Amino acid sequence: MKKITVIGGGSTYTPELMEGLIKHHKAIGLEEVYLLDLKASGKFPIVAQLCERMLLKEGNPFRLKYGFDVEDAVKDADFVVQQYRPGLLDGRITDEKIPLKYDAIGQETTGVGGFACALRAMPMIEGYIEAVERWAARDAFVINFTNPSGLLSEFVINTLGFERFAGLCNIPINMIQRAAERFQCEREDVFLNYYGLNHMSWIDAVKIKGEDRTADALSDIYKPENIPESASFEETGQELDMILNAYLRYYYTTSRMLTEEKEAVAVGGKGTRGEIVKKIEAELVRKYSNPELAEKPEELTQRGGSMYSTAAVELIRDLCSGQKKNHIINLRNNGAVENLPSDYVLEINATVSEKSMRPVCIGKANKLTLGLIHTVKNFERLTIEAHMEKSLKKAKAALLIHPLGPDADRIDELMKEIVVANQQYFTLF
Repeated sequence: MKKITVIGGGSTYTPELMEGLIKHHKAIGLEEVYLLDLKASGKFPIVAQLCERMLLKEGNPFRLKYGFDVEDAVKDADFVVQQYRPGLLDGRITDEKIPLKYDAIGQETTGVGGFACALRAMPMIEGYIEAVERWAARDAFVINFTNPSGLLSEFVINTLGFERFAGLCNIPINMIQRAAERFQCEREDVFLNYYGLNHMSWIDAVKIKGEDRTADALSDIYKPENIPESASFEETGQELDMILNAYLRYYYTTSRMLTEEKEAVAVGGKGTRGEIVKKIEAELVRKYSNPELAEKPEELTQRGGSMYSTAAVELIRDLCSGQKKNHIINLRNNGAVENLPSDYVLEINATVSEKSMRPVCIGKANKLTLGLIHTVKNFERLTIEAHMEKSLKKAKAALLIHPLGPDADRIDELMKEIVVANQQYFTLF
């Protein structure tokens, strides 16, 4: 029988995760779920009590515990799900706003914002991985949604040396789902030639039941009615004959995205995505407080992260099964993409079966993707070295090589502002 610990159990996403665990509890052999969060999280008991009502409605198929003690939470856990937000939403909002002052993209997971988020996250994740190694089951797996998921996967697997770690994102499973709907098949019938880094990935082939349907998929995606005005990003994908991760907009249409972000924070603008999410979260917590509510509310879809629960729970289910299933996760390349280094942690296909995640060989990545992958991977590694060595010099170098980083003559001022804004989370410099 299995125990699953959720670090960041007070997240408004947790009811969706609970819905998935209820659905698949028999296949997992689930006996206990432990929600762990901070005492300062006012929403934690509200979220946990909703989860209790959800379980009661289904006849309590497994035990639910929640609390603040790390050892108690992680003790004997078979799976540890990480879904906490370092710095909370206020940290995300700061990450989005500070870079704009320096004409750089402000985004949660990439560029300057992702850099600051990573520096907040790494001290926390070190502590939790140590806790897993000390108290969890000997062969416990960590399933990670904490951002920036790709950089943190690189950190845990290649720097901390903990390999039973899968960085997850909801984007790949959504792409698979859309393909399944288009070709009227099951998700298991879809194989995407998918590779890159988290939030920076490409698809150059679509196979349905082993048959190459790439041309059909591309013609659907790039129909004229699907391409909006000023659609240089969509036109780029069409010209390259590739399906592009939406986050590549920040790299391929940087000026346009920077203008949109600046307009959002201007007087009368809609605000940053973090500010929008903060309002959505407040409304979700209000709904969760209703003692009559015993299911995930539809409004949760506005929060983002569609199919997050499906990706996490099905991965856990398949790690408990003898059947071999395909998942797209962040793990070490190990030769799967032939023209990228084997030690790169990439977002790629993997064959998952009982206690095993093995990358799937797909041949060579398209040459046009290689330069960006190498550059951003070096950014990730320099950021990790900056944290490990407490090196301001390496932190600056990381930002200078990132395609979305600031100009060199503004980097000192930017770094000072980032450090001051995050001084309660990291004191690296």
